[in-house]
Amino acid sequence: MSTGVFGSIRPANINPEIDVDMYYYYRPTRGETDPDFNGYKQLSPSQCLGYCVTDSDEEKIIGLYNLKLPLNVFNKKGVYSIYIKPKECPTTIIDVSVLAAYPSVKGVVLNIRDPYLSGINDLTGYRIDYGDGVSRLIKSCNRCEPVIINTGDGYPKSTRYNLTDSSSNLVFCTVSPSSSPTYKTNASPYIGEPGLEVKVVNTKFSPKLIEIEMVDHDADTISYMLEGDQVNDRDNGIITTYNEEHEIYHQSDFYVIKDRLGNPLYNVKRKRDNIDHGQDYENII
Repeated sequence: MSTGVFGSIRPANINPEIDVDMYYYYRPTRGETDPDFNGYKQLSPSQCLGYCVTDSDEEKIIGLYNLKLPLNVFNKKGVYSIYIKPKECPTTIIDVSVLAAYPSVKGVVLNIRDPYLSGINDLTGYRIDYGDGVSRLIKSCNRCEPVIINTGDGYPKSTRYNLTDSSSNLVFCTVSPSSSPTYKTNASPYIGEPGLEVKVVNTKFSPKLIEIEMVDHDADTISYMLEGDQVNDRDNGIITTYNEEHEIYHQSDFYVIKDRLGNPLYNVKRKRDNIDHGQDYENII
């Protein structure tokens, strides 16, 4: 008999262009702000997120994506904060009604052809944000068409909806919670009203905040200066430091400042901008 632990978490299969919003913020240092950044600026997810594939048949690895940093944006030394979150799609509630065949089934009617919902064919699992912290989870999403129903004597006609297989622009979405709690049988949870501006958000992944620091040196370049091979040209006063491939990594002028009597006062080592390629390692050694 197996007593193992069974997990229920699956990797997110997302389309960066449709499912993701990305923003970034830049600071020259952790204690300094850039006057050009009064707030977060938007990034293009399709340019910054790429699919990972296997090395055998280039099959996409679900849930794993490469983060790319465009050089036209991430080109300064400093600290970058990158915010990756599910895409928010603003839209308008067309109607809040019930199904003609099942009056007890109440739902929200949306226009699936709204430009902000472009590329989305099914809203099941998405979240509707009404503002002020109120949200509802979409449990089902089906194409629908309106029908006029006479609800009874003395009552005006009302618009209800039938589910359909046609290419209707309207979808009938049932949301949760939508029924009254057991301790308040007469209470109806708020699920919106016609004409209300809301945001439709996917729930495929949790928001992520990534901090990236651009620096002049990394562990490798620091090690070059600490323990890399060096040549001290005494005739020209040049100290040359080489990387692991014995390529010139750094050069400094080295000289001594003396007083009027010729006594040495200071040894000076100053970074050299005009590289002397005559100090090639192989030629000297």
